[in-house]
Amino acid sequence: MGNDEKVSTQRAGQVDPDALMQELGQFRKFHVLNYFLLGLVPFALAHYTINYVFLAADVDYRCVVPECESANSTDYSPSWLEGALAGSGRERRCASKAPVDAELPCEAGAFSEELRPCDRWLYASKDTIVAEFDLACQEWKRTLVGTIHNVGMLVSLPIIGYISDRWGRKRALVLSCTLVGAIGTLKAFSVSYEMYVIVEFLESVAGASAFPAAYILTIELLGQDKRVLTTAFLGIMLVIGGLSFALLAKAFPYFRTFILVAYPPSLLFLSYIYFLPESIRWLLSKGRREEALEIVLRAAKMNNVTLSDETMRQLTTVEEKVKIEDKKESAEEGGLCMQVLRSPIIMTRLAICSWWWITCTFVFYGLAINSVSLAGDKYTNYMLVVSVEVIAVVTNALVLDRIGRKTTLLLAYLVCGFSCVAIAFVPTAMSWLTTLLYLVGKIAITQAFSGIYMYTSELFPTHARHSLLGFCSMIGRLGSIIAPQMPLLAIYVEWLPSVLFGAAALAAGALMLSTPETLHTRLPDTIREAERLASQPRATHTPRASNRAVPDAQATSKF
Repeated sequence: MGNDEKVSTQRAGQVDPDALMQELGQFRKFHVLNYFLLGLVPFALAHYTINYVFLAADVDYRCVVPECESANSTDYSPSWLEGALAGSGRERRCASKAPVDAELPCEAGAFSEELRPCDRWLYASKDTIVAEFDLACQEWKRTLVGTIHNVGMLVSLPIIGYISDRWGRKRALVLSCTLVGAIGTLKAFSVSYEMYVIVEFLESVAGASAFPAAYILTIELLGQDKRVLTTAFLGIMLVIGGLSFALLAKAFPYFRTFILVAYPPSLLFLSYIYFLPESIRWLLSKGRREEALEIVLRAAKMNNVTLSDETMRQLTTVEEKVKIEDKKESAEEGGLCMQVLRSPIIMTRLAICSWWWITCTFVFYGLAINSVSLAGDKYTNYMLVVSVEVIAVVTNALVLDRIGRKTTLLLAYLVCGFSCVAIAFVPTAMSWLTTLLYLVGKIAITQAFSGIYMYTSELFPTHARHSLLGFCSMIGRLGSIIAPQMPLLAIYVEWLPSVLFGAAALAAGALMLSTPETLHTRLPDTIREAERLASQPRATHTPRASNRAVPDAQATSKF
């Protein structure tokens, strides 16, 4: 047997994580308790991830005409106002006419046609940071909040990903969830715009990786045949959290009050130190069998399961040869970056996955941000756009394990792409069709985003899964950094944002043709196993020992 074959074959005495997960059961007391605890993470994060769509939302404002009103005037629509304003759009909000004669009373026909820039404004609402920090006619400052938030996510993902792969999933999760509550609460005490965006950035750095940590911990609790159900469960919790966020924002429209209500509860995640177990698969991949055994025994007791003698022998007995090989693998894992750089297959996958993530974040957040600009109540619109995500989550649950990851995601990207491009050609009078295409695009990109989490995690090995998933997600944040600027772009070219959304989705769909199908394959534990996914047998419960190495020419047929 060659060296390559040895790497991919189950060694004597080594625990098979998938077989162990199956033996422990899938939906018994131990798992249900942990699903509940982990489900609270996306529910809470839905209140923070994109709350700038309301907290930094635009509000109506107009120029203060000093000749006609006092500095502390509160009358937003006096009778003479229409004569003092002119033009439309930005010009109407940022400039006014001067009275012809300061001695004459202000009335509709008493203003000249010459426009002058405003230096003071009166706001129709004080609920958002636009009025609080006097951001009138500075649209770029308002949209910059969302961009700064997503820059923080870009910084966060590799940091928490490293912590997760180095020190454990649970530590990364607890650290991220707790810090987002503590730092985010500080936004309520911001005394300036500059302080607000700095805290926004720090909050995002702290909390952006909580969902990937929760997702990876959840799928590593399960066997290979339950990954789709896990993804659907977390997706539903995100939807419920999104609906709760909109209702909470409507109940507490003033941004400081909303923050003080929504953020402090996240400090309770600190209790997960005691209630949540570490990933058994991660512990085994690190050779920490004693800790894994303790969790396995507790899970078996809670689930009323009797472990087989062979499983107990594997967990409690480590042959000397296996110890030597584990140490050798641990030393090799220290050079994760070099391993990845030496693998053309993994490097190509990283590049392709990164574009998928850029597309998902760009289109998903772009459509969500623009939803508050649709006709009607902004809270209702947001809830509608979030609600239709259930369709995407349920569809994924039904088809991902039937027609495969690639076909599902390819169709999702294509439907999203064509829907978004079509919006640019819909006449203004047919607003209902625009809304319909908008919702179809949102459903499709949600389906892609939900599926890409699972698909990406299945393409990379256990000991580097969170780091590489974090890298793809980090690069993907370039899309979410750009997305908040789309409303600003629409002011100048109204149809361009939807065309950009569609073009990105169509390109992502084309790239989907170049990667392997992962339906009914095991989560790879090493880089070599990840490289050979394209040639891995498609058996739902194929023993690892039978996964023989194949010639490299076959293994590299797909990235």
